Amino acid sequence: MGLKSGITPSILDTTAGLAGDAFVLATLGCPVTLIERSAIIFSLLANALERASLNEKFQTILNQGFQLINCDANDYIIDQLATSAEAPDVIYIDPMYPDRKKTALVKKDMQILQRLHGEDDNSSELLDNALKFARKRVVVKRPIHAETINQKVPNTCIKSKKTRYDIYTIEKM
Repeated sequence: MGLKSGITPSILDTTAGLAGDAFVLATLGCPVTLIERSAIIFSLLANALERASLNEKFQTILNQGFQLINCDANDYIIDQLATSAEAPDVIYIDPMYPDRKKTALVKKDMQILQRLHGEDDNSSELLDNALKFARKRVVVKRPIHAETINQKVPNTCIKSKKTRYDIYTIEKM
């Protein structure tokens, strides 16, 4: 994401899901805007944020910039960022992972997300739009062996055992 001592980039999480990644980034001091297209998942997140705001520990994190929006991320990018001078430093994309060849099921929370979202069919368009409007970089979370979206070659990758972060640098931080 470009976090460094004294640098806490603004982040647009275009695929909020259950907000785990966004919460980690917010605890590190980044202002985060979450976009969630599913009305059901949005309602669950809104309720969780409302309850978290009652806890003193979470109030600081939420008050520094933690905004939740219910819409399609492509629509938000085109409607809001194209007409605003204040684009986020980083646009983060964590699309549904492609089907696995393994017989074991994914974790229950991911099964629920997959059922609510259905097939992920807009990550290609989302990457193209993100690359147009992010100020500093676009970060895409992928399974370690998955192809890149749109066959676009990232500037760099960060890999772990099962996950890869493709980083498309627009401007140095």
